[in-house]
Amino acid sequence: MPLGVRITWHSGGAQLLFAATLLTALLPRGVASAANAGPGADLEARAAAVTPDPAHGRILYLKHCAACHRAQGWGDGPREIPALAGQRERYLLEQLARYATGERAGSVKHGPAMHDTLQAPDLNRPQALADLAAYLVRAARNPEPERSEGRALAAGKRTYTRACSGCHGSDGAGSDREAIPAIGGQHYSYVLAQLGAIAAGRRSHPPYVELRTALPAEEQQALADYIARLAYLTSLNAVHTP
Repeated sequence: MPLGVRITWHSGGAQLLFAATLLTALLPRGVASAANAGPGADLEARAAAVTPDPAHGRILYLKHCAACHRAQGWGDGPREIPALAGQRERYLLEQLARYATGERAGSVKHGPAMHDTLQAPDLNRPQALADLAAYLVRAARNPEPERSEGRALAAGKRTYTRACSGCHGSDGAGSDREAIPAIGGQHYSYVLAQLGAIAAGRRSHPPYVELRTALPAEEQQALADYIARLAYLTSLNAVHTP
C-alpha cells in the first residue's frame, strides 16, 4: 500500500515490503518532476489547477465507481477493493490520473476495470477527476473496515512504527503535502495484497535500509491487521490537513 516522493507503486523489488496500501510517487501539487514526468503527471497537474465541484463528483462516483467501491466509498475487503472515502485528495488525483493514462496497471483482478472505467468521456478529463477526488476526500470514512483475528497486534504495531509511521503518521493519516495516502483503517485483505505485491516485486517502495529485507508472511499479516485497526485521528468528514 507509498502509496512519495517517498513512496510509489511502480515495479520494484522484493526488498520493499511494508508501508503499504496505496503508495505514491510524490511531487508538489500540480508540479511534474523528471522522476514523474509523463501523461499521468500532466493530467494530475491539470486536474489540480481547476476548481473542483464535489457535488458533481458524487454524481460521477455513483455512476462509475459505486458498483465496486460501494455507494459510500467503503470498498470491499474480501474482494481486495480499497475504501476510498476520506482518502487524501492529492493521492486520489495522482492515482486516478495514473490509471487513466495507463501508468498504473493495478492488480490483475481489478486493474483493467479501473483503467476502462476512467476512459469514459465524462470522466477522463481534468475537471471530472478533480470533482471525483473532491467528493471522496469529504466522504465519511468506513467505521468498520475488514480486519483479521487480532492475534499479533503488538508485532504489527512494532513493524508499523519502524517501517510506516515516519511517512504515513502514527495514525495512518498520510499527508497531502507529499501525496502520502491515508492507510489507517484500510481493509485488511487489500493491505495484505499490496504488501504481497511489494514482496513479489510488482510494486516498489523506497529502498530505505530498514526495508531491504522482505517481511515473512506472518509479519505481513500482523502489519495488515494493525493498519486495518488504526483509527484516523482527524475528523471523518473534514478536509484533511497535512
